[in-house]
Parts: sequence; structure tokens; C-alpha cells
Amino acid sequence: MNRNKFVLQIALAIFLILIAALAGQLRKVQKEWRTAVRIMPGASEPYVVFDPNQIDETRENSEPEVLVKFRPGVSGDAITKIAARLNDRVEDEIESVSGLAAIDDLDNLEPESIAAEYRTLPEVEYAEPSYEISLNHGGGGFKHLHPNDARFSDQWALDNDGRNGGKEGADIGALRAWVTTTGDDDIVVAVLDSGVDYTHSDLQNNIWIRPENIKRYEDRQLGSIEDSHGYNAVENTGDPMDENGHGTHCAGIIGAEGGNEIGISGVNWKVKIMPLKFMNAIGFGTGKNAIEAINYVIDRKRAGVNVRVISASWGTSIPSRALEDVIRKAHEAGILFVAASGNDGVNTCKYFEYLAWQRV
Repeated sequence: MNRNKFVLQIALAIFLILIAALAGQLRKVQKEWRTAVRIMPGASEPYVVFDPNQIDETRENSEPEVLVKFRPGVSGDAITKIAARLNDRVEDEIESVSGLAAIDDLDNLEPESIAAEYRTLPEVEYAEPSYEISLNHGGGGFKHLHPNDARFSDQWALDNDGRNGGKEGADIGALRAWVTTTGDDDIVVAVLDSGVDYTHSDLQNNIWIRPENIKRYEDRQLGSIEDSHGYNAVENTGDPMDENGHGTHCAGIIGAEGGNEIGISGVNWKVKIMPLKFMNAIGFGTGKNAIEAINYVIDRKRAGVNVRVISASWGTSIPSRALEDVIRKAHEAGILFVAASGNDGVNTCKYFEYLAWQRV
């Protein structure tokens, strides 16, 4: 009888250990979910469904959980030492915002707990988790210029002639605008999204290529990056190829080549699209990666690239001081930041999109 009780106790102990291990794995998956960006494309595109099997649980280098802004006077070496003292590592310092760093916690604590720990330090101005971000769903009688693109008749937002139940004239007046200008090859628009398919037949002639007189991108933590076509903040490389499709879709609206008898017509027939990738193939990324991509654009602007606009067809209802700081720096550098106002059919006065409401 005593032997049976002993066996039962051993079996119960093994069962409890298995339950604890399973709970630990669930917490890890939940943590990656919270710190991720989920793409929710518009009604004209398929929804991206989250597949937990695609989370890489064997990564040697985890993503930074928090963004910490240190007070003026705190050196880079001091920031590194503070992070090491807390068993953390500085993944990247955001050069455009002095004192802002992406911190990776090696103890795998909850992001809010890590941020709270840094807020208690006298050297810190603010600290916040890398918050979740989601994409928004989403004529005659005048002189005009009509493109010959094969699918232009489907682009009712540019020219609404009333077909298929539409309201004639309910468009942006593109045909009249094109009489004045169809764009300019000297203007660079950065598309901050899932990257851009820079080989697409309707985009390839309008893709930005780093000029020979502009040096490749250099970052103290990330190293030297051959940014021929833009920047990939997901993998910290110079290959921003779109594996999701949303960024290419947005780039086409902005600058698909007009008058080439194929595809659609962009609002700008001539423009240079700078692809920026901060979302991966299944539609996830981090707020930190968005900030690093904006930091890249500011660096290219200062290097002499004529970047005039950053297009961000996504939003968040959670305020982020780190994101606000880097957007303000882009504004100070002469870059217009265009954010989605939301098209989920909700009252944006009540359920606001933080980026669209942000005043910099």
C-alpha cells in the first residue's frame, strides 16, 4: 500500500511539472503577441490570420521589449552599463532622438514591468513597452488628362464616373490635377509598411535607388547596411522586399507608373518610392522597428536624399512618447509624416487613431 502511494505521489509531481512548463510556454507566446504588430488590411484585401506555429521560439536574440529615453547628459557608455546592471542589453540607440534606446530584457519579464523598473531610475526621462500597432482597414466638363493604364477604370477614387452604383464626381479630382503635374522623379516618398515589391512591373521604374554620391547606411549598433532600395528593420538589412503585399498595395496607390498601359495609375505617375519594412510576412512587427525605420529615413535625409514624405497606412490608439519623439524629429528634418485616420467605420472623435491625431 505504501508503495502505491509513493508511485501516485511521483506521478502527481510529474504532472505538476508538465503543467508549469506548458504555462511558461504560453506566457512566452502571449508576450510575443503583445509586442507584435498585427496587420489588418482593408476590405479589398484578405485578412492576415495569425498562425502561432510561425512564431520562432528558438531565436537566440529576442526582440527589444521597451523603449527608454534617458535624460540629457547620460552617455552611450553609461546607458550600456545601466542596461547591463539590470541584465538587459541595448539593441539599438535611435540616433535621431538623443538618449532614446531600444532595450532587450534578458530575463524575459513582462514589458510593462521592465518599463516600470527603468522609470524609477534618475537617469531616465521615460520608458514604455514597444506597443502594439495595427494597420487600418480598411469626368467631363473640365480639362483633364486620362491615363491609358489597363485597370484605371476600376480606380473610382481617382475618377468616379458613376458606374456600378457610384456617385459621379465623388473622387479626388485626379484627372484635373494631372493637367498641372503628374509627379516628379526628384521627390522621394518613404512607404513605412511591410516593404515593397521593388521588382513589380508597375513600380520598378519608380523605386528609389540610393545614388552613388550617397554613402551606405551606417549605424553604431546595427553596423553598415547596403541600402540600395531602402531598409528592412525586421532583419536589419538593405532588402525591404514585401512578403505580405500590403506595402506594395500602398506604394501602388502613391506611385504606380502612369500611362504605361499596364496595371493601375498611381496618384503620382512619376515619383521615387523608398521601401521601408517593419512588418514580416505574416503581418507582425514591433513599434521599435517602426521607430528604427523612421530613424533611417531621417539619416538619409541628412545625407542628401530628397525624402519629403513618410506614408504610414497603419495606426494605434495607444500613445507612445518614443514614436512621437522620432516623428517630431522627422518633421524638424523637413519630412511630412502622413498617417492613416482609420476606416473601420467607427467615430474617430471617440476612438481616435493616435498617429493621425498626433500634433508635432
